[in-house]
Amino acid sequence: MSWFRTLPAITTVALLSSLATAKADPMAYMGTDTGEFGTIDLTTGAFSLLGNSGQTLAGMAVDDGELFASAYHTASGTLFNVNPANGLLTTLGNSGVEIDDFGSTTSGLFGVGVDGNLYSFNASNGAATLIGPTGIGFGSWRALSTNSNALYFGDGTNLYTLNTSTGAATLVGGMGGGVEVGALLEEGGVLYGGQEQPSLQLNTLDPVTGLAASGPPLTGATGNFYALAPSPIPASPSPVPEPATFALLGAGIVGLAMLRPGKRPSPT
Repeated sequence: MSWFRTLPAITTVALLSSLATAKADPMAYMGTDTGEFGTIDLTTGAFSLLGNSGQTLAGMAVDDGELFASAYHTASGTLFNVNPANGLLTTLGNSGVEIDDFGSTTSGLFGVGVDGNLYSFNASNGAATLIGPTGIGFGSWRALSTNSNALYFGDGTNLYTLNTSTGAATLVGGMGGGVEVGALLEEGGVLYGGQEQPSLQLNTLDPVTGLAASGPPLTGATGNFYALAPSPIPASPSPVPEPATFALLGAGIVGLAMLRPGKRPSPT
């Protein structure tokens, strides 16, 4: 039956197609300084309103399939759970840390206080643990990254990484052209920066040099970039596939091909 013999090929194509689809995700959640909450197309910069959080957020973060946010410059340092359907906030607890920037790595929630220190946060109750000083002053615009293995900090015109054990900042490089960002997000292996200066647009950043590549202008929002988070929200860390993964896939394809019945000699 010829249709049966084509099943391995169909299965392989479907598998490759699903892998390509999973890797590409052009959308993200976004919050602004006017409380707007919605999604932004990472390719076009178009913002679509879903609701209003009712306050300015210091940033958004993800952990184990949930979306979190922190209040911006409030003495309580409240940690919220965010409803991704409409941006409504549910209070989880207060840290007592006045937070300037909030974000996450693939292993936890972090924030930079107005005191210049890096903190980690308990996702259940908002409790803060002091990690240590970043050792740098604040630029006009600041942003802490979300959904990346390394913790990036955009401070003024420079991009840094923050050591999640000590808090110390290491300069990656200048973003160039007077660029300053108000939100940072890694999605699909790309580091995005919500540019505030010199104009509102969505850039991509080189994680090795810090240089910003100019992207599309922000449209559809009344406020500035204050928070970005991946959409859909990852349930667990999603590292970039290793070469061994592709080797295993290739071996599977070869195995499927070997299972296909060979041609029989034509009867004489």
